[in-house]
Amino acid sequence: MNLQDLHVNGFRSVSDATLGDCGELNVLIGKNNSGKSNILTAIKFFFDFFKDDGSVATTSPDVHKATDVYGRKEGGVVSVTGTLRLTEGEVSDLKEGIATEAPQVRNALFASDLGNEITVRLNFTQSPFTTGYISWIGFGSTVSVGSGTIFAMDGDSAGEIALRLQKKAETFEEINAIEALSTRLDSEYWPRNTERSAAGGMSPMARRVIEQIGVHVNTLTRLVRSADSHAAFQRACADRVQTLKSHVSEMIATPIEHPVTTFSGDATEVPEYVSALVRQFAELRVHHLSEQRRPIGQQEAARILKLKTSRGQGDVLRGLQAVVSGLLGVQIDAFSSDDQHFRRGLAVAAELDVDEFLVQVNGSGIREALRLILDYEFEKPQIMLVEEPEVHLHPALETALMQYLKNISKDCQIFITTHSTNFLDVGSLRNVYMIRKDPATRVQLLNVAEAEEAIPQELGIRLSALFMYDRLTFVEGPSDEQVLRSFADTLNVSFGQAALGFVTTGGARNFTHYATASTLSFLGKRNVKTVFVLDRDERDERDLQKLESQISGISELKLLSRRELENYLLSAPALAKFIPVKSQGRANPSEEEIGAAIEEICDSLMAASIERRVLKVVCAPLYPDRKSVIDRGNDKGFLDAVTSEISKVADAVSSLNANLESLVKAAEDEVRGDWETRKRDIVPGEEVLTLLFQRYGLRFNKRQDGGKIAALMESSEIPGEIASIVRGLVQ
Repeated sequence: MNLQDLHVNGFRSVSDATLGDCGELNVLIGKNNSGKSNILTAIKFFFDFFKDDGSVATTSPDVHKATDVYGRKEGGVVSVTGTLRLTEGEVSDLKEGIATEAPQVRNALFASDLGNEITVRLNFTQSPFTTGYISWIGFGSTVSVGSGTIFAMDGDSAGEIALRLQKKAETFEEINAIEALSTRLDSEYWPRNTERSAAGGMSPMARRVIEQIGVHVNTLTRLVRSADSHAAFQRACADRVQTLKSHVSEMIATPIEHPVTTFSGDATEVPEYVSALVRQFAELRVHHLSEQRRPIGQQEAARILKLKTSRGQGDVLRGLQAVVSGLLGVQIDAFSSDDQHFRRGLAVAAELDVDEFLVQVNGSGIREALRLILDYEFEKPQIMLVEEPEVHLHPALETALMQYLKNISKDCQIFITTHSTNFLDVGSLRNVYMIRKDPATRVQLLNVAEAEEAIPQELGIRLSALFMYDRLTFVEGPSDEQVLRSFADTLNVSFGQAALGFVTTGGARNFTHYATASTLSFLGKRNVKTVFVLDRDERDERDLQKLESQISGISELKLLSRRELENYLLSAPALAKFIPVKSQGRANPSEEEIGAAIEEICDSLMAASIERRVLKVVCAPLYPDRKSVIDRGNDKGFLDAVTSEISKVADAVSSLNANLESLVKAAEDEVRGDWETRKRDIVPGEEVLTLLFQRYGLRFNKRQDGGKIAALMESSEIPGEIASIVRGLVQ
């Protein structure tokens, strides 16, 4: 039996969300405070509701505080609906239980294909009093009144049943307290008359016993004070117990006033097959490893020591040690403590060693990983809920632990919350859920298979990048990301809060490779906003229109107005601060000196700027059209088609050669026309910085220096265009 779907309404940060199509290993990702832990807690509360006594309602549910209700709405109802997959045997047993109590439905029940799914809805209310109850159980994966209904009841029925169960529990508690008092106050310790008078009708001995029992103190006190002999006391206890048992029998026999719905119709009592199903759910072992872990130590040491000293448990111990050694690379063992000292009143009888050192002196990463492994190996739960298993772990250990979770998920359904990208990049994950809060918690099942098809490995994008961010910005190189991040910090723009990530394309020439329709379409369906930030280089308006047409409607393009991002770093004040640091004090130019040097270097690069524009046209790739040759038709031979395409290329080269002087003249006129007003925008910015640094005996490294220069620029020094681009990345 495992969980297939969980639907949560009105619980904490979750107004209305579904964790659907759950598999063996389920990963919940999202930003801090998005509600991941609340989803796991809802799963835990769902299974914790079911009790061994088969109760269908309670006045003391785990979900009862005002903070448990979404928006703390007074009178709000919390509902948690779970769909469980049952084995064929479990479904058969359930049908047999129904047919035993309602023989008239046997034929219809076994003739129908009701599937192997059972859906259970739990409601938690605070008005008129705190109640938790099963509002619906039925075959199938949806809550719908019809032939598949196994059991249903409304709030009135639930309140009545819950109060009865509470009264029944209180009655049995009183019976147990009376029987305990009757046993402990035997004839030898029955108080003498003098003791009774001195103690106000009750001896100190009787008072101590009643205080130790601690419940139904008034009733126990009356029983002692009302009897003048031990025999009378025993009779009073027996009479009271008999009266209480009669009350319980009467309660059980009395039909409830508000009927419940069963598979065979309305009923005035809860069918046994429903109670049996609840007991079956209660047997499901669910283990919750919360963010606040219990320290590993004495309890684990004692269990390992017991394996070590118990006959026939050697193989179990060696298997456990092998698992730990294989995953963590350490050896664990337990020994009787030589130092029998006391902690909090308990003798420390066993100690746990990790590589011959006490576990307490090992690193937190090893202890956290051991906590998870030992919890599973000792408890063998059927469902395991783990919050942030990567805490304190080295990346390599994260990967090993994730592989362990994948392995054990074949026998134990696992739900984890994580911030770690390593837990998404190990591959073969099919149940990844994005948890968002805007303002209520939302759950989105991510299509990892589609992502793996849409994002080829050669693009260099980690799969996790597609799931961990709400926005992705494609830039040409790592230095571009550093510069944009520095500008954002200065402008008080938070990329982290906006869940913005960067993808490096390796240059504008790879734009088409990254801007594939499948990639951007997938990201769009995932509501990931994508933006490409490209250098202007020598592109004109026709180039811009061509680029925009490739991503129209599915992404956004920001083409810089200056030649490259380094052109935005030509700030004399920032460079006057950076060069002394870079040179370790050997050079200390003034802002005026830097400004004059930049102007002089730009003028020296006019010819280079003209040449770049000419080369953009002359060095554009020319090649025969392969498709034209293949689609040539039957009237043209292969050699003729190839020759024709080669001739076209040759003609194009000849045309370039013939028009070269006019191309140079056009580029020169274009550059000179804008030079005085835009020289710092037109020149290659990286070359300007390279030549500037050379004047002071330095080497410009854009990957190391670009972000640092940008960080030294005041907000007023950041050009308005690039400031607008930075702000737009988070909008």
